[in-house]
Amino acid sequence: MPVKAKGAGAMAKRSIQHILILVDGTDTSYHAADAAIDLARDLGAQLTAMAVVDTETLGQLLSVKILVDAEMGEFQKELEESSRRQLAEVVSRAADRKVVAEQALLTGNTETVVPREVQERGVDLIALGGFQSSKIARDLLARQRQQIIDRAKCPVLVVR
Repeated sequence: MPVKAKGAGAMAKRSIQHILILVDGTDTSYHAADAAIDLARDLGAQLTAMAVVDTETLGQLLSVKILVDAEMGEFQKELEESSRRQLAEVVSRAADRKVVAEQALLTGNTETVVPREVQERGVDLIALGGFQSSKIARDLLARQRQQIIDRAKCPVLVVR
């Protein structure tokens, strides 16, 4: 419910109306989802659970001959199936708390897909799992999470 602004009696906009949870199947990702679900319930905010299959990274593995064409297609399919299961888990957790969560499975470069979706969906807060900064150089998920934090145009809630 909006709160009246001081002064002219105008209605002030809630500061958080749409929360985006980035789901990647890690324990910290699920902790972030739980925190975001509770926050969405308490604020009456819209909730979207999103997973991104980073096809750019898959393409890089193909270009350096770590994967061959046949393996890449199968690997991408497996990643998409895994992401669907992870999204379903978050949607189920939300439903258990009487919160409706939209789900979105996207492909592409995480560092370009997420900012675009944040803007297009009118997201006010991104929730993602915590990570150790010492792992950024060698851990793809940690690096992607740091890139999201660096590029976000809205607040980011990092949950361990």
